[in-house]
Amino acid sequence: MTRYSASEKSQKGAAAIEAALLFVIFFAMFYAIVSYSIPLLLVQSFNHAASSGARSALAVEPAVYEDSNTYIENGVKPRVREIVGNSLTWLPSSARTIVLGEANGNVRVEFDDDIGLLTVTVIYAGYNQSPMVPTIRLPGIGDIPRLPANLQGVASVSL
Repeated sequence: MTRYSASEKSQKGAAAIEAALLFVIFFAMFYAIVSYSIPLLLVQSFNHAASSGARSALAVEPAVYEDSNTYIENGVKPRVREIVGNSLTWLPSSARTIVLGEANGNVRVEFDDDIGLLTVTVIYAGYNQSPMVPTIRLPGIGDIPRLPANLQGVASVSL
């Protein structure tokens, strides 16, 4: 029969309690790294897709079209949307549907005729409502990850 002193008896569960407390902290850090890296990857991909789309507008020949409105509507916008769509083919189908959609509502191509500036915006609307990595709530820490409502990338080019 093993005899324990009073100090050994009081220390029996200390390691388990410390491990449980440290697990919560390390799990929160790991989950934060994973859950923040995906939105950062998405934003950088949207910036890249918007930049590629904006650059592709320079390849559309304006002399082929009758006027500047036809040039933008029938030449530039379809070309930009095609390039943005090709840049984001790696997205999962649920995210691709939200971003590219059927009507391309989240790929905005705007042209300011006064200054000749084409702006391409790629938006993942409502990301915080349906994120790719679920949000968890940890006591004392809060929601992980805390994200904005929309993720977006923007690029501009002067035509």
